[in-house]
Amino acid sequence: RMNVWTYWLGCTLSVLRRAGYALLPGKLPLPKNDRVKDSPLYDDVRTWQKTQMESMTFEGDRPSRSAAGKIDPALMRRIHRRTLLEIRHELGDLWRPSSVTLDRGRGISLDQAIAIMHRLRDAGFPDSALGVVSVEFSGRRHSFAIVHDREDDFWILDNGMFFFCPVRGTAFFRARRDVRVLLGFNFFDVWNY
Repeated sequence: RMNVWTYWLGCTLSVLRRAGYALLPGKLPLPKNDRVKDSPLYDDVRTWQKTQMESMTFEGDRPSRSAAGKIDPALMRRIHRRTLLEIRHELGDLWRPSSVTLDRGRGISLDQAIAIMHRLRDAGFPDSALGVVSVEFSGRRHSFAIVHDREDDFWILDNGMFFFCPVRGTAFFRARRDVRVLLGFNFFDVWNY
């Protein structure tokens, strides 16, 4: 588990960095492109989606594109903070179901992102607004949860690798040209930007 002081120090630095990103000129829209080709993660994501849908067998628990819901930024920040404080990052190779990640209190960045996505879903966020984005930088991969609240932008909910607080995708990718999107996914779709 993350130390509370580490979280708040990281969050303060994240807010300062986010303010610096917002001062950069120009706009970088991030519309979804659902024609994903040649992604090294595509087959793994499709397997996860199938397994996830099969495991959600309780009435009303299956994800739905048309499910109503509300995006609440304050609740989003609280769920993000709680998850960072409860699930410690560890290095590993394979992702786990979110129930295992929550029980163990640790997981790779992808496990943490999926756990955040599930918690937001449980809190009433629309299924179609939630997702995970996997990126590559400096020869390594990293994943974070996202909340698509605009057609061409989203909130990034990272595990502290880049930010401890939510940040806009357009600001982050405009400032960090060294970070390349591999793909994004939710319960239904796979895409890139």
